[in-house]
Amino acid sequence: MSDVYFFDYSRGVSVLQGLKSLFHEANLAEVIPVDGSVAVKLHMGELGNITYLRPILVRRVVDLIRRAGGKPFVTDTTALYPGGRNTPEKYLATAATNGFVEQSVNAPITIADEGDAQGVPIAVDGVEGCELTEVRVASRIYHADSLMVITHFKGHDQTGFGGALKNMGMGCVVKETKKAQHRVNIPLLDESLCDGCGICVDGCPTGALWLEDNKPRRDLDKCGGCSTCLFTCPCHAFYFGERMKEQLQVNIAHAALAVLQKFRGRAGFINFVQDVTPHCDCAAPSGMPLVQDVGVLASLDPVAIEKASLDLVDRAPLIGSTVMAGQPDRLGKLHGTDSLVQLKTARKLGLGSLEYRLIPVG
Repeated sequence: MSDVYFFDYSRGVSVLQGLKSLFHEANLAEVIPVDGSVAVKLHMGELGNITYLRPILVRRVVDLIRRAGGKPFVTDTTALYPGGRNTPEKYLATAATNGFVEQSVNAPITIADEGDAQGVPIAVDGVEGCELTEVRVASRIYHADSLMVITHFKGHDQTGFGGALKNMGMGCVVKETKKAQHRVNIPLLDESLCDGCGICVDGCPTGALWLEDNKPRRDLDKCGGCSTCLFTCPCHAFYFGERMKEQLQVNIAHAALAVLQKFRGRAGFINFVQDVTPHCDCAAPSGMPLVQDVGVLASLDPVAIEKASLDLVDRAPLIGSTVMAGQPDRLGKLHGTDSLVQLKTARKLGLGSLEYRLIPVG
């Protein structure tokens, strides 16, 4: 059973003070080597998204890392899909628009896969259902001495929820590994709904689609698995097949394992359970919050902190009636999947425990 420390927003105490208490009680300073570089991994928000983590919260964590003797840099990797984050230059511009600059967070802003699209290869020896044989970790993250994973906990269309495991498994790797993970859930086409408008063809960032007999066809070798076709189709003709979302979760857990193989004993996790929107920070807009803001959690166990975050969302007062009340895994049910697949896979891989003690702080 792992310890997960919880700062409850309902207590009415300053969140900045709560973060200081969490950092101390969860022993996060123990993972930071003196004078060692610390990759502060987070999502800085898609252009147009407004529910990403506020820079002041990240600044607080950065300052605590400095006090512990570390040398932090704030980082993320580029996205597969077109938008404001699919190149290092565009991501840095989007980050600045969203308030993430060195002056605001007191640390350099680094795009971890800039200048090295290959990354550092890590062999994968996984459990049944994983098709990954290799994970390529973004080199600037891999070569850090320590990893601090700061996560906005929210819903996600393809995995039920986006938490610390996805922040590592998808967020710490280069595009080739992102593509490899998504190959298990490339959207399928219901031709009966397609009107042949070609919007999916025009929007495909890799040129993998073309029209034939007034229907889109796909070159799987070119497809990056970004699902732009699904999200842009006005006819809703694309869909995810049975078990595809669960298979993606299995891949994410394995990719997270590859990342943590480098940072055993030198990784800490902070989950912000606030602005719990149905969609992730990649979406603009990401939807209205589903539950009241809950609080912040910290742990050295990435599986336990995810399970505790899910449980707290399940118990939180609903805003409106958009999710199923009184049932476990609200976010998974909202998106037609079992969110626990990624957690159970991660547990099998030895990343942590589903059993936890929730310890109030602050």
